[in-house]
Amino acid sequence: MGRKEGFTLVELLVVIAIIAILAGGLMIAINPQSIMQKSRDSTRMRDMTNLRDAINIAITEGQLTLADTTGCATCTSTTGTQAVDGSGWVALGTGSLAQYVPALPIDPTNVAPLEYAFASDGQNFEFDCVLEHPDNQTSMGTDGGNEAGVYEVGTDLYLLGVGTT
Repeated sequence: MGRKEGFTLVELLVVIAIIAILAGGLMIAINPQSIMQKSRDSTRMRDMTNLRDAINIAITEGQLTLADTTGCATCTSTTGTQAVDGSGWVALGTGSLAQYVPALPIDPTNVAPLEYAFASDGQNFEFDCVLEHPDNQTSMGTDGGNEAGVYEVGTDLYLLGVGTT
């Protein structure tokens, strides 16, 4: 009787088990949830910076004025629209942001507390968001604003939250 070449079922199962163990270890090492949180936080910080810059440029060019948003119930990305004409979650006095941004961004998760917020006193403004990855706690605490658990950008970082100017 001749000898047959190939792998036995037991050998194949052992190899599959080893590959599964290595794949599981790789998934633990990569931590896809952490990577997704960092990615969403990066988007949040970029959106905040882009909105701050767009409003600053529009004000400098005389294209818009700010409204007083005290008590604004729709000045968050979860309650307002993405309209850039001042009727969206970024309430404006006059003018539009259409020349600077195609639509107002919304938070990648967009479920409170992971949402974007806007406030203005008619002269100054503030944008807020909460970052979800633990590595970004420092960014929220050292941004110059009044809330350690919120990432804040704008011209007055005391318009939203617990502090006062």
